[in-house]
Amino acid sequence: MIISTTKESLASPLALVAGAADTRGTVPMLGTVLLKATDEGQLSMLCSDTGMLARTLTPVEVKKAGELAVDVRRFFDLVKAVPEKQPIEISLEEKGTLLVKSGRSRFRLPTLAAADYPRMTPDREGRISVTMNARRLADMISDITSSMADADLRPFLNGALFTLDKVGLWLVSTDGHRMNVSHEPILGADTLEPRNVIVQRKTVLLAKKLLGQGGNVTLTLGPKNIQFTFDNGAVLLGTAIDGTYPNWRSVLPSTNEKVTVSTDRFANALLMLAATSDDKEKADALKTKVELQFTKTTTTLRRGESGLCELESESSTDKPFELAFNIHYLMDATSTMRSVCDEAIIGYSATATAITMRPKDKEYPLSVVMPLRV
Repeated sequence: MIISTTKESLASPLALVAGAADTRGTVPMLGTVLLKATDEGQLSMLCSDTGMLARTLTPVEVKKAGELAVDVRRFFDLVKAVPEKQPIEISLEEKGTLLVKSGRSRFRLPTLAAADYPRMTPDREGRISVTMNARRLADMISDITSSMADADLRPFLNGALFTLDKVGLWLVSTDGHRMNVSHEPILGADTLEPRNVIVQRKTVLLAKKLLGQGGNVTLTLGPKNIQFTFDNGAVLLGTAIDGTYPNWRSVLPSTNEKVTVSTDRFANALLMLAATSDDKEKADALKTKVELQFTKTTTTLRRGESGLCELESESSTDKPFELAFNIHYLMDATSTMRSVCDEAIIGYSATATAITMRPKDKEYPLSVVMPLRV
């Protein structure tokens, strides 16, 4: 393999696929990137940890086609260190080392046999696909990432639920203390057979980065995996988490009463109150507590004796309401709302099993936050 290219052509796509590699594991091959140069003038860069696979394509000058696997971290660090706009030549030497030339500099890295690289294949049957705007899907992922669990003993919570049904695409995540839901109507969805896939956290976060490139993406849900296929030839394939996701609709709280608040003012109040705690308090439920009180025209947020903020708001009832929440969960929910609207509606009821938060002018994204029981 011999190719000529530039730092700019390599660095960005390499940064995207590197997130799929397992650089901390004990299997060296899973910490590599598979480079494949074709006679059509394309360089494929592929990383996989066997649970997901990411591939990008970039145009290069191919002097000799071929493929090899090289440690992704070392190769990426080398590419980043090359001066801007300086040509790079990459070749595989007879003795099996990767030779990188840039200007008057020469560097060599060991390689592994491309034939030994792990392969992943998408589901061949039972798949359904829709095409949508990539940035819109990235926004939907942003709506739900804060409530994805990480290392929960219940594997199905360590990711997000992707559902295609007859009314469109749904993304849902929960860690058992809060939940986020995002929805997008999809033209022609009423002809599809409903499909649910629980997507691993790592795959969800990498998908968001790839979707940030823009253009369109074809989303394919199969019985055992999910695939994102991009206009520029990039592909992300992720193995589904085995299990049954909770019936999230059944746990949506009744919200007979509603309070309309400014997302900017509500977010700033929470930020000021959060500033009164130190790092040691963040793991203490009692010390992360914020009391939320609604009256007809005022919303009050209080952190014990540490601080109090009063905001103008509009309530649907004259009856006062007060409940305590984890301030960080409220901050995450408010941050989501702040990114999509100026005013949000907080829904609640006298039973107070949880509160909801959504934009004033639409139903989604929707955040649900459970109260503190302390």
